[in-house]
Amino acid sequence: MYRSILVATDGSETSAEAVQVATELAKTFGATLHIASVYHSDASSAAVWAGVGIAFPEGADPRSFAETQTEEMASRARAKGVSTQTHVTTGLVVERILAVAVEQNVELIVVGNKGMRGLRRVLGSVPNAIAHSAPCSVLIVNTT
Repeated sequence: MYRSILVATDGSETSAEAVQVATELAKTFGATLHIASVYHSDASSAAVWAGVGIAFPEGADPRSFAETQTEEMASRARAKGVSTQTHVTTGLVVERILAVAVEQNVELIVVGNKGMRGLRRVLGSVPNAIAHSAPCSVLIVNTT
């Protein structure tokens, strides 16, 4: 059914849950799992990462940190026999996730529902924006 699945992660525990679900789907369908993370290169944006539950080490390079987090998740998926590719990029999160989806011709995007409660749900969130703009099916995993 699916040959190519993209999961978006910010390195948080809740996004790790989305990666687990995407890994199981990829294993079931024999699909390639694309694991994507979008980082911000300035220190003030790096602080935002810490605000969403990621232990962002002070003074760490944002790209290196994102690459390490993404590779750890890919390693876990490969240990389960899933073929993976990682995509670490910078820019606007929704825009970059959707760009990876198009570039890799994915058939399913998996994201966690973090940020879809309260005022953020009304004003918009990454999962919400992806669901409304994706070029393919989207699975929003309940991670709360």
